[in-house]
Amino acid sequence: MSAQLVHSAPKKSNGGPPLLFVHGAFSGAWCWEEHFLPWFAKAGFDAYAIDLPGRIGRPDYENLQGFTVADYLNAMLDAVKQFDTPPVLIGHSMGGYLGWRAAEISSLAGLVLMAPVPPTGMAAPAMQLMVSNPELFMDMSEITQGEAASVETLFATLFSNEVPQETVMRHLKRFQNESRLAVAGLYTTGFPNALAFWGTPVRVMGAGLDPLIPPAHVHWTASLCGRSAHIYQGMGHGMMLDVGWERVAEGIAEWLVEQNLAGND
Repeated sequence: MSAQLVHSAPKKSNGGPPLLFVHGAFSGAWCWEEHFLPWFAKAGFDAYAIDLPGRIGRPDYENLQGFTVADYLNAMLDAVKQFDTPPVLIGHSMGGYLGWRAAEISSLAGLVLMAPVPPTGMAAPAMQLMVSNPELFMDMSEITQGEAASVETLFATLFSNEVPQETVMRHLKRFQNESRLAVAGLYTTGFPNALAFWGTPVRVMGAGLDPLIPPAHVHWTASLCGRSAHIYQGMGHGMMLDVGWERVAEGIAEWLVEQNLAGND
């Protein structure tokens, strides 16, 4: 079991640490290849995206339902060890949860959490969704049990209404089933240990239209590590694929410069 990396190398490096992008559940490294990897490579960053175990097209896909959150975390930590210098880890949704856990264990140059599953787990966001939108909650429950996602559900959970229908259809074909063991593991309450990565630069960001990890829960995650969250209005959960993704990329790049994580150029 291992994670595999997709790499976008800059034509001219800015000298900053490598960036490691970690996808969320039901997704893969492809979600970063669409926009973020080429954008950050053009900006001079050595940009990588991880395919966690069990992704479609990988040899271990047939073992998907046997993987746990701990397996994903171990695969990600193995990927971090491949770098000569600690990377900046940028995690989305489940990848944000894994990023927090990785920062508790491993040395990172920085940590960016995009619409992250809180380190305390998915129970509170799921409860809010059940109360605020019972129909969508039921749709999501069926998806976690292996049912195919509808275009309507994908729209409602991931994107703003500005995303063209043909774009949603193209992405829909690439989403996959997820390990039910891993999804269940996201509901296990854990006590977060922000002191373990004291001194590590952390950026927490969310989307104003996100029904899965609403802004209140993004702010909660930020408060656990003594930070303020930045909320991008008019965007859905899939911030790296939504219309306006450049705003998110630019915000991360500006933060990297502020934290002296963008080299000297």
